[in-house]
Amino acid sequence: MKIKVRAYAKLNLFLDITGRLPSGRHSLNIATQSVDIYDDITVSVMSTDNYDCRITCNNPDIPCDEKNIVWKAAKAFFDATGLAAEIAVDIEKHVPLMGGMGGSSVDGAGTLVALNELFGKKLDAEALCAVGDKIGADVPICIKGGTLYSITSGDMIAAECDTNCVFVCIYPDFTLSTAEAYTKYDENPTEINPHYADFVSSIVCGSLSEGAGFISNVFTEIYHDSRIEEMKTDLLESGAVISEMTGSGSVVFGVFESEETAAYSKKILSGKYPHIFTTRPVSCGVYVLER
Repeated sequence: MKIKVRAYAKLNLFLDITGRLPSGRHSLNIATQSVDIYDDITVSVMSTDNYDCRITCNNPDIPCDEKNIVWKAAKAFFDATGLAAEIAVDIEKHVPLMGGMGGSSVDGAGTLVALNELFGKKLDAEALCAVGDKIGADVPICIKGGTLYSITSGDMIAAECDTNCVFVCIYPDFTLSTAEAYTKYDENPTEINPHYADFVSSIVCGSLSEGAGFISNVFTEIYHDSRIEEMKTDLLESGAVISEMTGSGSVVFGVFESEETAAYSKKILSGKYPHIFTTRPVSCGVYVLER
């Protein structure tokens, strides 16, 4: 048995820390958008005698052992279903690493969806997301995909909004640590952003463009990093409606209202930022390419 799935990256349109959950995780006001940069995950079942996971990847910087989220996702799936199999997983990597776009989470999400398809959908969507949550908070987001926002319980709800916009993303030559970002917050907590409800209302009742004015990321305030601010300013001055960092960084994106303005921005900034790309919203997280 063999299957190939495409797993899409995400951008954080809104990210704010509101406290702590009983589990110890931070509680968040968060909204995300899947975009059309992706990793392709191919899963082959070699036998169903016992569990083993062999991983290959086109990126030599990614570990292909138990440290890889793919290995953890496969183990979690088989533990949840009581099944066992020897599998081979190949990752065709395109999503930036440590950029805040779900660089590893997309691979965990793609692996879970692929295995669930191969083994006859043993888990429904809710159960699959619950398994994903055990290996990473962004994995359920990458499984569901589309435009999502959180509610008080922490669940992510889909918004059927107009996504007629283009993002220009800058992937700089430095990365930022998620763990360090949350440590900085814990040492000096910020005030809760009062505009989350305004942002959600805008995207639920209108479009991403209408909600652009409320796009926000608490980590930008926590870092106070001049490099991040410079990227945001460059995107704004080249035509973005608004610009912001995604996740805990370090990718910074600008929202553009047309393909033409996005292309112009990319062109004039490409000399300064070698790793700059355009990407567009998509309505799903993972879909099956081949089986």
